[in-house]
Amino acid sequence: MKSNLRILIVLIVVTIITGIIWKTQDARGDLSSNVQADFSISDTSLVDKIFIADNQGGAALLERSLDTRFWTLNGEFLARKDATDLLLKTFSRIEVKGPVNEKMRGTVIRNLAGTAKKVEIYQGGDTPVKTWYVGTSTPSHTGTYMVLESPGLGMSSEPFVVSLKGSIGFLSTRFFTDVNEWRYTGVFDFPGRSLAEVTVVHHAKPYHSYTIKSNPNGDISLENGSGTLLSIRDTLKVQNQFLRFRKVHFESYNNHLTESGQESIRNTIPAFTMLVKGFDGKSSKFDLFWKQTESGPDEEYMYGLTSGGEIVLVQRYVFDPLIEVLSDF
Repeated sequence: MKSNLRILIVLIVVTIITGIIWKTQDARGDLSSNVQADFSISDTSLVDKIFIADNQGGAALLERSLDTRFWTLNGEFLARKDATDLLLKTFSRIEVKGPVNEKMRGTVIRNLAGTAKKVEIYQGGDTPVKTWYVGTSTPSHTGTYMVLESPGLGMSSEPFVVSLKGSIGFLSTRFFTDVNEWRYTGVFDFPGRSLAEVTVVHHAKPYHSYTIKSNPNGDISLENGSGTLLSIRDTLKVQNQFLRFRKVHFESYNNHLTESGQESIRNTIPAFTMLVKGFDGKSSKFDLFWKQTESGPDEEYMYGLTSGGEIVLVQRYVFDPLIEVLSDF
């Protein structure tokens, strides 16, 4: 009887000590020995595929491309580099703040079951090395509820509160599935000294149109809309205008137009046309249209037409400097 009592006491003490250690680890966020909390990816350079899915049927498949600095999206488009870079940063810098407290655990699990986004992370092969189930933010908005699934271990029954090292905030907004949000928004992309020629056409007032050309040595020339070579009054200003076209992005593919509205724009003469060429023969064309309001042209946005025939939304803050008139030079 005494022997059994001693064993019972020892078991109680061990349980208490284990609980204390767990709570201490929770307070410190030190859960490195808990495989259910091993969310991070130590070498993100090996990540070659990311799949994100929500419970509304939305999905985004991101795959690393070997011949470009951009990832591909759903095997069809280029993905935004800033967004893929942010995911890789999240994979490497994620840390566990602790398990969800017992009082909240049931509620968090139910919410995860109904709203979590599934994030599969691949490093070669057809099986993800880790799968995250990303839930909502904590009430304080300083962490995110997540569950981990790993090969051979299955899905953890324990939800955790996670965050990024050195930062405060939640992570769920990084894992979106809207294809239009993921798509690369570059209009012109001519890095380094690859830009060779820029033409801006003012359709309503052709005398404002111009072309700026550069040779491989960086010497520039200026022509009017008829192709007549002009003398340059301010070389630095013309050079700065030329360099503005090296890297330009529009705002969004979400233009908030109906199909008939988009088709109407396509059948309209644009206000401006920009044609940009590189020394490698690459060229990009982009048309701009006024976004009309009841009081006239919108002061913040215009519509753009890509080379692929898609209507996009552009910020005038970005594009107004690109459509300066010839007399400004």
